[in-house]
Amino acid sequence: MTSLIMEIVSLENMITVLRQASILLMLSLGLTGVVLTGNIDLSVGSFAALCGCISAQLLVLEYPAGLAVGAALLTGAVFGIVNGLLVGALKLPSFIATYGTNMVASGMATIVMNGGVIYGLPPYFTRLGIGRIGIVPVPVILAAIASGIFYWIFQKTVFGRELYLIGMNPVAARYSGLKTVRTIIAAYILCGLTGAMGGIMMTARLNAADAGMTEAYGLRIVAAVVVGGNSLLGGEGGVLRTVAGAIILTLISNIMNIMGVQSEWQNLAVGVMILAMVGLDVLVRSRRTSRTGTGRSGRGPKSVSES
Repeated sequence: MTSLIMEIVSLENMITVLRQASILLMLSLGLTGVVLTGNIDLSVGSFAALCGCISAQLLVLEYPAGLAVGAALLTGAVFGIVNGLLVGALKLPSFIATYGTNMVASGMATIVMNGGVIYGLPPYFTRLGIGRIGIVPVPVILAAIASGIFYWIFQKTVFGRELYLIGMNPVAARYSGLKTVRTIIAAYILCGLTGAMGGIMMTARLNAADAGMTEAYGLRIVAAVVVGGNSLLGGEGGVLRTVAGAIILTLISNIMNIMGVQSEWQNLAVGVMILAMVGLDVLVRSRRTSRTGTGRSGRGPKSVSES
């Protein structure tokens, strides 16, 4: 047992955990904003794979890395706009709308790759996934920078406050003059951008691209947001909770891998954690509602944010 603990807490293993968590965190950061509005995006994993495949295809065609990354980010933003319009403007349930775009993105990725796999990407590109500055992996640095930016957006800007207000009470937000459709679309665009960046980082780390490379992340992207304590009901949470969720999930998988636990049991553990956190959130909100006599917490967005 002592040797197991020493292996888990070793510097090398902790760096490995942070490197693995950085991609999951990047994929989950934008989803945090969507969840704050009380919506969900089930398409992140699929369009992240599509974005990674697009960047890889452009690189093997010897286009500049900047163009390859830019095209991938643009693709992610387009999916964000589509999801935002479906949910915000057309009022489709976010679960249904994004499940549909999830299938669209998956099919497009298969078409882009023509059922094949790309290997051997340029070294200057793969540094985004496997490079280091000192002992710190580049993906960890990128995820840390993105987390800082999103923390500032959600906690220090008017847009961030609008996300919380919509999630807490969308009807009141709309009648107060808040442009809820525009805010929801913007939240989905941010989700698209971080999803695309996560797909780029994964492609760089694998030094390869294929249409199904993010399949294992589908459930974990949502789990990272939920396990950290963000409410799927909206209006409560933030970036720091998503950071915690991504690290917790990665550390649990890391420990189970060291112990030789099969992947099926790891998926079971993630599923149980999601159910437990959602159930706890519903219970806490129900008790809060019974105390206040309202459908919401009765608090302003500042009291449920991370500031």
